[in-house]
Amino acid sequence: MKLSLNQATTRPYGLPETAAAAAAAGIEHIGLWLEPVQQIGTAATRALLRDTGLTPTSMCRVGFVADKQGTALREALDATRHALDVCAEVGAPYLTFIAGGLTANDRSISNAELRIADALGELVPHAQQTGVKLALEPIHPLFVHDRSVVTTVRQGLRVVEELAVEHVGLLIDAWATFWDPELESSLADAGSAGRLFGYQINDFTLPLPLPENMNGRVMPGEGTIDLPGLTHSMIEAGYRDPIEVEVFNEELWRLPLEVIVARTVESFGYAIPGQTRQEG
Repeated sequence: MKLSLNQATTRPYGLPETAAAAAAAGIEHIGLWLEPVQQIGTAATRALLRDTGLTPTSMCRVGFVADKQGTALREALDATRHALDVCAEVGAPYLTFIAGGLTANDRSISNAELRIADALGELVPHAQQTGVKLALEPIHPLFVHDRSVVTTVRQGLRVVEELAVEHVGLLIDAWATFWDPELESSLADAGSAGRLFGYQINDFTLPLPLPENMNGRVMPGEGTIDLPGLTHSMIEAGYRDPIEVEVFNEELWRLPLEVIVARTVESFGYAIPGQTRQEG
């Protein structure tokens, strides 16, 4: 399995610096974020990827539609269409889609699922036009109120089941989904359905930082997730694409870029059954 460095892991550093450091460390793939790409422009991003030999594995992130309606919803959908265009211009195969949280006047998760499915359905024609896939990412239930009402792989499959498998699938994040007792069977079903578009690894430990719990992710091997087991389940489900290391951690971000990249390369091996070092 191939390592991809997700830009979130090196968040304080610009895309040019991150790409250069990744290439110098022998990494061949990178998970992009929309804002840094837009900061330097798509033409400069294409040139940077060409010069460093990096292949993009994803683009993060858009969506947040479950709690929107009217003008706000139309703007979110238009922003997603634009992001699909950006993905196509730089060669990112899929765009990460976050569901969004609950609305103040409707706390029904099932109703929110319908709104998410409708929004994704409206985006499918543009995904087809650009050749870029939409990957719905289940998020840890800590964030169901404000970031994502979709918290499990099974639920994600339910949301996308009526949408074209060529264009809409799931992104699996270890930190977000490891807690689910139905994860292994859900991954098998997602694989059988052709819905496994991406896989991100990181690790879970306590206590979580306040006020931003999301930034409590640690490097693979530094927490309690059975990453070799999870990766084995992904492989058994048919996943063969690069694996992104995506870590949100403020202590990590204070380190020199080269140290972060070196730790990413070293930690990658902990998640791969029988592997002790990364393969590029």
